Amino acid sequence: MIKPSTTFIKRGLGLALLSFTSLVMAPSAIAVTKAQTQQITQSIEDALGTSGVKVLSITDVKYFDGLFEVVVSHAGGKKIIYSNGSGSHLILGDLIDSKTMDNLTEAKMDKLNAIAFNKDLPLKLALKSVYGKGTRKIAVFEDPNCGYCKRFRREALSKLDDATVYTFLYPVLGQDSIDKAQKVLCAADQTKVWDDWMLKGKTPSGAGDCNPPISQLVQLGRGLGVAGTPTIIFEDGTRASGAITASELTKRMSLAARN
Repeated sequence: MIKPSTTFIKRGLGLALLSFTSLVMAPSAIAVTKAQTQQITQSIEDALGTSGVKVLSITDVKYFDGLFEVVVSHAGGKKIIYSNGSGSHLILGDLIDSKTMDNLTEAKMDKLNAIAFNKDLPLKLALKSVYGKGTRKIAVFEDPNCGYCKRFRREALSKLDDATVYTFLYPVLGQDSIDKAQKVLCAADQTKVWDDWMLKGKTPSGAGDCNPPISQLVQLGRGLGVAGTPTIIFEDGTRASGAITASELTKRMSLAARN
């Protein structure tokens, strides 16, 4: 049960966004003490433990006096929340650098949730598309009814000229998404049927009764901490969420290939 003295923010089953848009003060260095670690851990796990949250680590945030970054495990992945020294007040959101507009929380999350591309992704479950030589690799988790996924595929993926794209169907937006995913996975040419739907709006047809691995795909995404679609996983195991631009996609792919 959540203690009345603990204040936090929720948005549905995910994390609410609360962006710090002014990081202009000089960085400070306040080390977290053993007593603070114990207090913060106890407060957070008392408040959020019933939803499966477990504290993994606590470090100070150098931009704010008395603010601490808390890495927690939740729903198969790692997340970041922020706490005061006692754990009585929590901030569930993103830390933004106001000068560069870089999302510091997201960058840290990418590192925390990085995976081994070839080891952790069962590529045999994915639809495979090769653009050009297909030298660079990415994986994409998409829901059939995700508008951002369609935009990302139309405005970014379709512009690639040297990549292999592994698409994992991740039908989490309702029964209609599951029905469409089943029909795609039961089609003779899965990739063509998927592209026809996502790019051209041609609804998948067929019975969809070939016992496709829908549950396995959903469990995979949840186990990897995929919280929304599209989620792009790069060759170096880092990821990006949302319909990023073609230029950002190319930049991230080049960086991942070098890493």
